[in-house]
Amino acid sequence: MTNGRFENERSLQGTLQEIKNELKEFIQTRFEIFKKEMQDKISAYKSALPMAAAGLLLVATAWFLITGAIVAAIALALGWPLAFLITGFGYFLLGAIVGWLAYKEVTSQSMKPERTLQVLKQDQVWMEQEAKSA
Repeated sequence: MTNGRFENERSLQGTLQEIKNELKEFIQTRFEIFKKEMQDKISAYKSALPMAAAGLLLVATAWFLITGAIVAAIALALGWPLAFLITGFGYFLLGAIVGWLAYKEVTSQSMKPERTLQVLKQDQVWMEQEAKSA
């Protein structure tokens, strides 16, 4: 009788160890999915950052050129300030386009880990089905 009890305890310990190992693997897999998805999202932000910086630099350049053109136009009221205005608006337009592209890049990416949440939802459905069948 004691031998049977000992075997049941070993069987229970083995089952618990197996469950523990499967749970550990399950959690590691889900963490790796989450980690990979977040790395992809951060990569998109990193690629948009130089465009945003370039856009800000071009808009700042436009601000200084337009200000210089306004000052020169008031001071001289002649033709050469027009060159500053054309250049300033050109830089402003370029800065706005680059800034808009950076904005679109950032807003197209959600920080929500979509794939991870989808896998966890599938896991939840699977666990509910397993619980019902048990």
